[in-house]
Amino acid sequence: MNEALDKQRWRRLPALHQQLIRQFHDYAAAETDAAQLDAVKARLYDAFNALIKRREQRAEVLKARMEQHQRHQEGVLAYSIVNLLSEKS
Repeated sequence: MNEALDKQRWRRLPALHQQLIRQFHDYAAAETDAAQLDAVKARLYDAFNALIKRREQRAEVLKARMEQHQRHQEGVLAYSIVNLLSEKS
């Protein structure tokens, strides 16, 4: 389930990129100063890279949490099995 949610989040990223490119083209058509246009392009590029980096970091954090949760669940299961076996003895 978490993997499906993660894929759904990442699926939205290309749509965001396409929307950003469309808006940039509209802005580029209206902007006359090439230096200003280059500055905006660089700022958008940096912001989009930061967004990707943040999402990757968030995915790593969530993966670590899920692994910790799974280890905890396996520990609880093992403890329950030991208790069950000791009760039968």
